[in-house]
Amino acid sequence: MKLDTKMNEEVLKNEIEKLKSYAVLYEHGITSDIIERCNLIIEVGALTVGTDDTGKVITQNTNTPTQFSQEAVDEIMTICFKNGSGEKILPTVYGRNEWYRNRLNMVNETLELLEKMTS
Repeated sequence: MKLDTKMNEEVLKNEIEKLKSYAVLYEHGITSDIIERCNLIIEVGALTVGTDDTGKVITQNTNTPTQFSQEAVDEIMTICFKNGSGEKILPTVYGRNEWYRNRLNMVNETLELLEKMTS
């Protein structure tokens, strides 16, 4: 599929560059060689769980999610999360490397598709 206008092509190139920067961020998240006590990431639907400035648990859309200890995860798992329709959503827990690897795979697949559109 080819792009119709020069403007769309420019927007697409900007998005590709943004995705490439995410790929670098996610690769670093996987390859950083550190031992962590808090290495678990919690997702609720398309959002990750974090905390606000007061320590209150929140859901957020971020590229660098908050990491929790197993003790914190156990506590967070007792919270009832609901979607916009009021339906309960069960959280999913990932190890740090697994979460970043999944994101890196999604970004790389998207980049491959978008780069085909510009060639």
